[in-house]
Amino acid sequence: MKKQRLLYLDIVRVIAVITVLVCHYTRELEYQSVGFVTKLLPDYPFGVYLGSLGVSLFFIISGASLMYVSGEKLKIGTFYKKRFLNIYPMFWIAYLLAFLYNFWENRGMQYLYPKSRFLLTLFGMDGYTEWFGANYYLLGEWFLGCLIFLYLLFPLLRMGTVKYPKQTVVIAAVIYLVGSILGKMYDGVGMPVQCWFFMRIPEFLFGMYFVRYIKTVSPPLLVGSLAVLAVTAVVDFRWIGAVHITVVVGIASFLFLVFVSKYLEFMPIQKFCGLISKYSYAVFLSHHFLYAKILPHFNGIVLSRSGVYFTFAICICVIAVVSKLLLWANDKVLRLRHS
Repeated sequence: MKKQRLLYLDIVRVIAVITVLVCHYTRELEYQSVGFVTKLLPDYPFGVYLGSLGVSLFFIISGASLMYVSGEKLKIGTFYKKRFLNIYPMFWIAYLLAFLYNFWENRGMQYLYPKSRFLLTLFGMDGYTEWFGANYYLLGEWFLGCLIFLYLLFPLLRMGTVKYPKQTVVIAAVIYLVGSILGKMYDGVGMPVQCWFFMRIPEFLFGMYFVRYIKTVSPPLLVGSLAVLAVTAVVDFRWIGAVHITVVVGIASFLFLVFVSKYLEFMPIQKFCGLISKYSYAVFLSHHFLYAKILPHFNGIVLSRSGVYFTFAICICVIAVVSKLLLWANDKVLRLRHS
């Protein structure tokens, strides 16, 4: 029997999608030397980089969603099969379309990397491993590879959450502490510490624990989350490390949004958030690539306030169309399995 959707997961996912889209829009404007007189959202709300906040929320709801749908019993083979089908077919379709577009635009292939590195793309790890050498990366980003590792760990984390909840928290804390020490030792060398998959276990695990044990946001939890957000909004804690403050603010933001969501249980909101959630993966895969193709048109000019918003709206419309195409193509490919 299909489980009922949890509105708060959809609402948090929508907020995460918005933060990532807005953050990458601003960065791409800067990268393409497009001037602008305003930003859609501040770069550092609550002392955390806007894109990092969105990613933190994604990690939390990923853990929460998997814990919720897995129920009381997890069939590991079925779990990995579903994760594979949810990730790779659409990723490969999107990559093929992006590759063909680049081939047409550049009138040929521009890659000079060893062919063996295409295996990283095949497994969705090209964005995650790009710090260790250029490869065939075209779309998505480091987040996908990091999430795949967390998915691989989920059955083990779930077993710990269900059978050994206290010990699992302690082990996760020790891993995080060791990772923090290593992060200081190797700061600036290779992959940033906030991208190490084992450093994102606390957020992923918190989502799992929330669904399993916490379930609702009590008044003390709400007050605590609001206090965290209020303090970080006025005091700069980035000196303690971006990854640490991101975890704290991400969890506080999640708790606040969960509390607010129970007052938003209206059918139009449910349908809208459900729709955005449905297309969120396609949006994630396509938006970087599409920004990079649309925004160079505005190179060298300064966008007015209305220009910033209107250009963003154009990008969102294109992303929406491409995302719908991706989901349609993905559904067609998956149906071939049963024909």
